[in-house]
Amino acid sequence: MELTLPKSDAHAERRDRFLALTDALREAVWRADSLGRSRTDIVPTGYPALNAELPGGGWSASALTELLWAQQGAGEFRMLIPALKVISDAGRTIVLLGSPHCLIAPALEQAGIDIGQILIVNAEKPADRLWSAEQILKSGSVGVLVSWHPTVKAEHLRRLQIAASGCEALSFILRPATCRGEPSPAPLRLLCEPAPFGQLSVDVFKRRGPTVAQPVLLPPLFAPSMMRALERARHSAIAPAENSNVDRLVPQPVTARSRLSTVA
Repeated sequence: MELTLPKSDAHAERRDRFLALTDALREAVWRADSLGRSRTDIVPTGYPALNAELPGGGWSASALTELLWAQQGAGEFRMLIPALKVISDAGRTIVLLGSPHCLIAPALEQAGIDIGQILIVNAEKPADRLWSAEQILKSGSVGVLVSWHPTVKAEHLRRLQIAASGCEALSFILRPATCRGEPSPAPLRLLCEPAPFGQLSVDVFKRRGPTVAQPVLLPPLFAPSMMRALERARHSAIAPAENSNVDRLVPQPVTARSRLSTVA
């Protein structure tokens, strides 16, 4: 026997469906004069000023984010430290692929990151690095992938973007600033440059939204003793060298890396 709803109930059901469809369309449509909203998981950057300039208010999962460095080691990696801590606290794996730096286990632990959640993958050849990045994203078993790619073609980036869209991980690709004018499928692209007193200037030059008026200035992420030294320099109007940054100011003992899981 077919169940027939009363006219009033049928009308209410059609109205509810229409309203649900309207809300779904409103979420899916993006206007270029407004900041886009992400429909995927969001991890806060740890910097309120930067969150305000990113769609969804943080780093979007299931999407490729491209970080360009004007000077390698000027802070592009330390900018990710707060997000890496969130991933670490959730018990998810952090994969660092092709890092050009000797990572320091005590420094990561001081930032609150569980080094037991970090996996370092060494891949010297560009083709091996791209293949590894794609397979890591397709596996769906990691919380974040940070991958260094000094040279990579646009078609390869498209493959990585497709792989990233199929998983729930954060995906960061680090490249030199000379790649800024090259086409890229990454929906979010940022240029990181060193600024005085250990700060980091971040230019959000591609996003789902209007053009950012000016770069975001991020505060330094140094040990308390170094912060006190920077404050003394600031008050005495003695600016440190332009290239001062956490990656070079912190000693790099050879034994520190041995505590991190490494795959050659």
